[in-house]
Amino acid sequence: MTHDGDAGTLTAQSPEDWPTEPERSYARRQARLAEHCGLSATSRTVDTDTAGRIHYLDLGGRDGEPVLLLHGITAPAAYWLPLAPALTDRYRLVAPDMPGEGLSAKPSYRGRDLRSFVVEYLSEFLAALEPDRLHLIGHSLGGWQAFALALDRAFVDRLCLVGAPVGLSRDFPLLPRLLTVRGLNRLLFRAMTVGDPVANARAWIRRFNVVDDSAVPEAFYELYAARQSLPGLQRSLRSLMTESGSFGRMHPSTDLRAEILDVERPTAFVWGSADYYWPPATGREVADLMVDAEFHELPDHGHAPWMEPGDATATRVRSFLDG
Repeated sequence: MTHDGDAGTLTAQSPEDWPTEPERSYARRQARLAEHCGLSATSRTVDTDTAGRIHYLDLGGRDGEPVLLLHGITAPAAYWLPLAPALTDRYRLVAPDMPGEGLSAKPSYRGRDLRSFVVEYLSEFLAALEPDRLHLIGHSLGGWQAFALALDRAFVDRLCLVGAPVGLSRDFPLLPRLLTVRGLNRLLFRAMTVGDPVANARAWIRRFNVVDDSAVPEAFYELYAARQSLPGLQRSLRSLMTESGSFGRMHPSTDLRAEILDVERPTAFVWGSADYYWPPATGREVADLMVDAEFHELPDHGHAPWMEPGDATATRVRSFLDG
């Protein structure tokens, strides 16, 4: 199968269709994680003018209500696979790899207007899928993308932020701040990839994403380890980190607090009490001022709360989507 076609062309992919061995290895591990989660996942691509190839996972029945899942930075679309089984009986889940991640194209973000780029590539991507309306689930930087899409496009129905979303504060912890500094982030990312890739993946997830990693399957760590070898990923990721920061804080363009108050669509925040990036109070203050928002704090859950043991996150998300 080819990967390069006319803009908007949908192409199904098997793991062996990818042109390089690192991509094939990653795709095999992605399929293995989906199987571990009991999912039938179709791997597809769409070619866009704005961002090139967008790879996405298509989960659930084609006739289900469409839900777009947007992942965060340093995370691929496959991050969502452990949450998907709670939703696929009713919903069609579409989880794209953001440009630069997973099996999508690896553009440079240097000098780009992030908001316009994100809205344009997602609009092109969704035009190929042709949904009339859809729900949005966003995590971290994917939460910021979800806010931007809900603000700038009218076809969004319900909006669910799982884990602290970017856009509600310009302050963030020291290590992520350092990763926004051009040159320094090259050294830091290189240091974090020294040694056993699976052990590094486990350490990353434990530090930034979960309080209790006992429910994270080994297949997930193997996938995340394979991600590190994807061609062009590190360079694209560094450029995204640099454009997202400004003198040790989030870039001013990422701050959507004033605009978010105008969102009238039903909105839910599902936030871990031990989120690495921002405490629940950061989101609760905004939710209390919104027109139609609910806030759920999950005790002893981290930044990726659906990866913690138990079904608290899945229950909250499903209940909200069901309305």
